[in-house]
Amino acid sequence: MDLALPSAPSSPAVFLRRSTSWIVGVDLGQSTDPTAICVIEHISGVLDFNSEAERHTGTGLLPQKPAERLDVRHLERLPLGLSYPDVVQRVADTMARPPLSESRVELVIDETGVGRAVGDIFVQAGLKPKRVSITAGSEVAPAGLDRWHVAKGVLISNLDALLHKGVLRIAAALQEAGAMAEELKDFRRKVSDAGRATYAARVGRHDDLVLSVAIACWWASRPPPPMAAFGKYGMA
Repeated sequence: MDLALPSAPSSPAVFLRRSTSWIVGVDLGQSTDPTAICVIEHISGVLDFNSEAERHTGTGLLPQKPAERLDVRHLERLPLGLSYPDVVQRVADTMARPPLSESRVELVIDETGVGRAVGDIFVQAGLKPKRVSITAGSEVAPAGLDRWHVAKGVLISNLDALLHKGVLRIAAALQEAGAMAEELKDFRRKVSDAGRATYAARVGRHDDLVLSVAIACWWASRPPPPMAAFGKYGMA
């Protein structure tokens, strides 16, 4: 006799970790805007809907579902006026500390306002950054080896979706957790007469923490690049 699968989970889903990697997101500031650094633990795993006993005995009938967690483990604003070589050194120091120094880590920087020259300092330091320029519109496009143009709307809508799904989690104990919460509240979506949506902090407010987290989350959740991009730019 065939056994029928239960129609509904018999217990709440449990997230089971399978692998972990780390992403460091950096929003590079200018004269009036601070640089922000975030560190995200990217955990890949599965959701298991079987009971604890079924999991331990291997008798569960409900299939597992792929799932992930993005946990913000570190948030930091650097002092205004810090030179870019010093900023690069602070990022390097962060990546040299455990557990990052013992793990797979990817660095993603926003070089929108500061230009390629500052991004080149990261390259010269051997940090191998993924370089993002934030644009208007709604597109994501490769712009060269390890470089992308990413619409701000894509970054913010992805961040918003991850927060609402509970995939992105920000520990309340982090030093800048309160500032991050305020930045999220201050973010505004505006729609022009032409129907184009734009996203920005209120006048006089910062968005550096939000953007450092947003670019790291975008990198973690981006879809695989189209095959045509492999020959031109190399594998991401």
